[in-house]
Amino acid sequence: MVNIDMTQPDRALVPGIDLWEIMKSEDEKSSKGDAMLSLKLFRVSNKADHIFDSVMLAGNGWSIGKKKLGALLPADFKGNLDPLNLVGVRLWVSTTIDSYNGKERLKVNISELKHGGFQKAADVPPGCALPEEPAVEPSPF
Repeated sequence: MVNIDMTQPDRALVPGIDLWEIMKSEDEKSSKGDAMLSLKLFRVSNKADHIFDSVMLAGNGWSIGKKKLGALLPADFKGNLDPLNLVGVRLWVSTTIDSYNGKERLKVNISELKHGGFQKAADVPPGCALPEEPAVEPSPF
């Protein structure tokens, strides 16, 4: 049985620059047939917040896709990219609120940060800080 409270307001969307983690990465094709990565990310500070983003690997979106890949891959990367290798990668993401089909949602703000809305986790943007990781209790075994 699930406990539901229909009187609760919708959660507020909180745009800005936050640390996110890739929870799903898949090869896909755009509507024009161009190769792309489809990403699903969650906000590290609130795992209930999710965003979806596409990283174009060909076609007209390649220039932005290449910028985004700068936060995900080494600058000299050459070869086959396994999308599963991106799962668990943390990065800074700039988000903004966008309307889509009459609903508001968070989306990547490609005009901010160093890599088209993305930035490597180790390259902390001004005014941000890496969250403290919870202490891990040693195993008694």
